[in-house]
Amino acid sequence: IPDYIALAGEGRVAEALALIYMTNALPNITGWICDHQCQNHCTRMDYEGPVQIREVKRLAAEQGFEEYRNSIWEGKEEPSDVKAAVIGAGPAGLSAAYFLSSAGFDTHVFEKEANAGGVVMNIIPEFRIPAEAVQRDIDFVEAQGAKFHFSQEKTVDGLKAEGFDYVFVSIGADKSNDPGVSGNGRRESAISFLYRAKHGDELDLGKDVVVIGGGNTAMDAARMAKRVKGVESVTVIYRRSISEMPADREEYIMAKNDGVKFVFLANPADLTDGLMTVKEMELGEADASGRRRPVETGRTFQINCSYIISAIGEKADPAVLKALGADEEKENVYIIGDTKTGPSTVVRCIASAREAVDAAIDSVYERMLAEDDEHDCCCGHDHEDHECTCGHDHGDGHECTCTHDHEEMIDDYEEEDDSEMIEAEDRFFASIRSKKAKITLPAELDVKDFFKIEASRCVECSYLCNKCVEVCPNRANVALDMRESGLFDDPFQILHLDAYCNECGNCATFCPHSGGPYLKKFTLFSRMDDFENSENSGFIADGDKLTIRLDGRVLLGEINEDGYIEADIPDEVKAMIAEVFISYPYLLGPVEE
Repeated sequence: IPDYIALAGEGRVAEALALIYMTNALPNITGWICDHQCQNHCTRMDYEGPVQIREVKRLAAEQGFEEYRNSIWEGKEEPSDVKAAVIGAGPAGLSAAYFLSSAGFDTHVFEKEANAGGVVMNIIPEFRIPAEAVQRDIDFVEAQGAKFHFSQEKTVDGLKAEGFDYVFVSIGADKSNDPGVSGNGRRESAISFLYRAKHGDELDLGKDVVVIGGGNTAMDAARMAKRVKGVESVTVIYRRSISEMPADREEYIMAKNDGVKFVFLANPADLTDGLMTVKEMELGEADASGRRRPVETGRTFQINCSYIISAIGEKADPAVLKALGADEEKENVYIIGDTKTGPSTVVRCIASAREAVDAAIDSVYERMLAEDDEHDCCCGHDHEDHECTCGHDHGDGHECTCTHDHEEMIDDYEEEDDSEMIEAEDRFFASIRSKKAKITLPAELDVKDFFKIEASRCVECSYLCNKCVEVCPNRANVALDMRESGLFDDPFQILHLDAYCNECGNCATFCPHSGGPYLKKFTLFSRMDDFENSENSGFIADGDKLTIRLDGRVLLGEINEDGYIEADIPDEVKAMIAEVFISYPYLLGPVEE
């Protein structure tokens, strides 16, 4: 994310889009309706507000596509003789088709509807995402080489019989859960209602509509119901409090702005003759979802209701999956997206498709290697007619037929480039630190200026985070510069100082990653009793003697004056301990009782 934001800020919008396309097959769709969890965790939240990541993506997809297609895109891959079928053309199916086609699979998509796009095209209202944005992504998947077949229902076994080597099942999750409301009142699932509304069906909901549920689908249904002729009031009833409601806050705010009313801690029980009986609820203990479970209070109230729209979750229809023959026990069959996980998000559908396609690619390579085992070199070539040019250092037992001295080449390269690389990195990290010292308010600007402002606000936490160092009131976290070790992807590794920490949890609150640095980061202990009373991986030093704990295992070691460590521990851990002794020896001193 920081990379494509930086590229857009430099005016290299097509390159930014190219970077997005590496992992995201649907930049137009996600630019409109991504749930942007990255934005919710953006470290700029602690300044004037998060970087507008989703908007940068949306504008990059709109503004950069023509240049990307004309100057960067290499055109569709010529299909190989490996055939892949995708059942379903929703977000997961489209993503699978994109990644498969990009990898050279002969890809065919079979969709029972008359169009592609699934829920995004046929269910989500146009006031959330315009149809032309969805179509742009569909068109590019097709341009990438995927072949679409509409109004067709296929089975896994049938496709296998037609010669498809790999089958991806992506039929979504559209079987709605039963809301459990008794009585004679009219009712409908949100999926059915939104489908009918999107396709222009005549709708008669009466005057007082009640939507049951608290997710984004409930927000869509409520906002759409407000637009139906004859509807005077729309009320969303949710059984938990607003704090537990899963809908995006912006979707909730837009529903409120549209005049939708909300009743929390309530659960509809009966709808008879236009009068709904509702149970009052209160929150009890947390359930498996981590949210506090709603329990009945014994009290009820009544409201007018002419129509119920139920949005309490969906699942894949087991009967449909059985009829399709969708079973991952079958060779080279993958169930992806909401079909596998239940209702999720477009981003998770894309990720699910990528994971499955990567597995299929691995399967193809394994088969190719099994068919051709005559080569002696790790580069995969048959060296009967040419020398190896793989460039690997083969000092680990591999044979190589090339004439280069790999070790000498690597040493020369490192001597020439190390100093320049470190200087460039220092300038880069200094620029990041300068951004952290500024408040930069977003403004109404043209697109180019918008890109520049957002790039200037991004503090590039994927390269230099150190948030736990900055927010700790006791300075109990230290960032060790581990670049010279060559062992870490992240140049600065966090060392937690047990003696300074009062376990306030501040670092966990502000952490944009997995959280809890005071419990999860490698820890320097100053006292043996603290070491013994903790479960953290870490070490304590007594002169040159080390006591080390890794993943619950305690072992002993020694370190000499040059930083060489004698202990059965990973090189990365040795490097961090040695860096403390060499560059931060003042941290090793005693602390007061």
